[in-house]
Amino acid sequence: MTVVYIDSVFVLNAVMDYLLCLVTARLAGIPLRRLRYVLAALAGGGYAAAVFLPGGDFLASSPIKLAAGVLIALIAYGGEERLARLTLLLFGLSCAMAGCVLALGLLAGSALPAERGIFYTDVDLKVLLIAAGAVEIVLTVVFRAAARHGIRGELLPVRLSVGGGTVTLTALHDSGNSLREPGSGLPVLVTAPGALDGVFPKEVRQLLTPESLRQPAELMEPLVRAAPWLHPRLLPYHAVGTGAGLLLVIRTDWVEICGRRCAAVPAALSPTALGNGYTALWGGEGTRGGAV
Repeated sequence: MTVVYIDSVFVLNAVMDYLLCLVTARLAGIPLRRLRYVLAALAGGGYAAAVFLPGGDFLASSPIKLAAGVLIALIAYGGEERLARLTLLLFGLSCAMAGCVLALGLLAGSALPAERGIFYTDVDLKVLLIAAGAVEIVLTVVFRAAARHGIRGELLPVRLSVGGGTVTLTALHDSGNSLREPGSGLPVLVTAPGALDGVFPKEVRQLLTPESLRQPAELMEPLVRAAPWLHPRLLPYHAVGTGAGLLLVIRTDWVEICGRRCAAVPAALSPTALGNGYTALWGGEGTRGGAV
């Protein structure tokens, strides 16, 4: 007779779901929302435990599993752009994680058995952490290699501070981006919608929606009233294929690219998504090992 410990089922699957949500977000280059990933993990752990409750056999059917996976994705990434792609990436990583856990478990002589497609025994934490680390490292390397766009760009780690708060971004170094701030001549870091939400207070986040950023001139007065410390201004730009327009620009405390920090770098808030795998565009001279 198979003995199933509900608490172990819940903990094991919740930990794995949290890691999956976190790795998916990192690979996709979206801002990390750890609380949402915790909630998604709790939902995933609860579903896994419910499968083994009396009368819960039907929950192990493929349609229900698919619905549970979609629900976890909605909890973790609801409201993000390209939700469908994030969901598919989460499903793909889930398969990779399960395979990695089983393979490493067999190599270590302590494989985690599964019932109805759910891991159900006591957790070998060492195996789980090694598997999670291996999946993250391998997939991150593969993803970044594919996302370099092969022509002129590479992905750069960026840390940015505004008003004392700090956020981490992934920037595409685009040598064709010549956007500079008039007067200072400083290169402008262009950020995706929502990328800086982590450093903005609620009243500012409510103002800086993608819809309002399409009309940045109308944002100036309310934004100056709500957050004068941002020093908002308008910057004209011209892009191939989209024509000319205005971007809302704010002043940062500092921007750190590849570990090299520069003070008061201007940051522009784009009203549209920038691309897969990155949340910012950088046209400065900063590359790995280079100067910002």
